[in-house]
Amino acid sequence: MFRPTTLFAMAALTASLAAEDFGPVVKAAGLIYPGRNHFGVVCDYGRSLAMVADLQRALPEGSVLTVVDAHHPSQVERAGNIILQRRVQMLALLPKDALVFDGSPFATNLVANLHRTIPAFGTTPAALKNGCVMAMGQATNWELLFNRKLIDLDLKKGVIEDITITPWTNGGKGGPAVLDLVFAY
Repeated sequence: MFRPTTLFAMAALTASLAAEDFGPVVKAAGLIYPGRNHFGVVCDYGRSLAMVADLQRALPEGSVLTVVDAHHPSQVERAGNIILQRRVQMLALLPKDALVFDGSPFATNLVANLHRTIPAFGTTPAALKNGCVMAMGQATNWELLFNRKLIDLDLKKGVIEDITITPWTNGGKGGPAVLDLVFAY
């Protein structure tokens, strides 16, 4: 059961969020993995420009966002290697990319190949099925879902600041981040 302060915080938070708002999940990532400021995403950049811009706006000031542009399934493995070479510290999945999106098999392969070194997050529960450590967005009712098997924290259902945390049992806005655009082909 939620405390009244949680319900109030959730109502206030929900009223100000848009469907592709990465702010809450990026804020949670910053609280759980402090000091990580190099984010990465693999996507069809031309088709996902608006979502990449949303992600970039959500990142803390001084962050770097490495975007690897991939258009074909054969490019996803190369994109993962680029993410590693660029020393990305956190990987984001976009909810509606044409190729690597929350729930896609290409996202699962990418996250699995990077899992031991780079934690990943998304905005829908499907991201957790891909192997992401956490997900938060409109599809999660703005609750932070996390994968107990992948995250080494003793989090229980509760609240961190204004973020409601819910363990997943099914299987900061700031200044602009620097954009690092790389092509996988």
